Amino acid sequence: MKKLWFLTALTVVFVTMNSCENDRPAEAPVTQPNAEKYQRIVDQFMAAGAVGVNVAVISPEGTWTGSGGLADREKNIKMLPDNRLRIGSMTKMFASATILKLQEEGLLNIKDKINQYLPHSITDRIANANEVTIEQCLNHRAGIRNYLQDISAGVFDGSIVNYSAEQTLQLIYDKPADDPVGKGYYSNSNYLLLSLIIKKVTGKPSYQVINEKVINPLGLKNTFASTTLPDKLTRSYYAETVNETLTDVTNIDNNGIGGEGAIDGGMISTASDIALFVESLLTNKILSPASMQQLQTFVDNDPNRLEPDLKYNKQYGLGVMKLDTNQGVALGHDGHVFGFGGKAYYFPKQKVTVCILLNTWSPKVVALLNAKDTFNLLF
Repeated sequence: MKKLWFLTALTVVFVTMNSCENDRPAEAPVTQPNAEKYQRIVDQFMAAGAVGVNVAVISPEGTWTGSGGLADREKNIKMLPDNRLRIGSMTKMFASATILKLQEEGLLNIKDKINQYLPHSITDRIANANEVTIEQCLNHRAGIRNYLQDISAGVFDGSIVNYSAEQTLQLIYDKPADDPVGKGYYSNSNYLLLSLIIKKVTGKPSYQVINEKVINPLGLKNTFASTTLPDKLTRSYYAETVNETLTDVTNIDNNGIGGEGAIDGGMISTASDIALFVESLLTNKILSPASMQQLQTFVDNDPNRLEPDLKYNKQYGLGVMKLDTNQGVALGHDGHVFGFGGKAYYFPKQKVTVCILLNTWSPKVVALLNAKDTFNLLF
């Protein structure tokens, strides 16, 4: 298996898989008038070969949740709506909301350079770090090297286990930047630097602050910003080539992104919790109007650096992606870890929020997840 590590939809490698046998998707209670339509989302991912999938939709007509397949293939445990999955880079939305809450409290200013908050023992060792602002880290215009290219081998050979944000950042010390300041591309390292800033200004670990500022106030009982694994966490499965059998990569996931401060992609949740968070964030229930204006100040993505089927991912705000879909604008984020994938988006025009979480990273599943037409199933 080729050693690759995924935390974001912008570093997608297209893969193929052998289909696997799963139970027919569990039907959700038909209490939502669009239940049959939404169930087709589950059905299509199961038909694409997903081991398990959870979907949640919040619309003016009500909330719907559905699930299909297996949470644990070896033990034949069915996937249920309350199963927890890794959410990958959807974590960045929580991180951004937390940073903006701290700005509202006067603890930081996103226009400040990060070296006003971090010691030179860190910023002097990371190219661009003495020049970039908090805002440029939030919208990925810092140009700072993405640590993903430096961590993969260690995660797979077992020499890297549960690295903290500080330890992970050391992997990019004294290495060249990926881009000039102001013209950067998506880099998970940006959010590890933000993790250290949160800890600096609050005196608390960044996960604890995310819990205090966002998760607990919203009552998200199935959302975990923690180094402790919750129960009901599904297994994760991966296949890269058309001839490759799906492999259980749960331990690789847990070791690779299980450390303290991994606010670039380390959180765990359910589809229903993430849908509620995204709906709350993007309908002005968490942040002040001024913060929301900053959150939704978007910069253009370079189309030449996007995968072919992600060209509709036009812009990036502060921890929020802006998509140009067939149904209009969608705001939210994709999320990928080695054996997990998903997305969560709010459609302002229709006032509809959807979250799709999968415990499978495989070719047909990835193609369906990234396809622009997948959102057509909502409307």
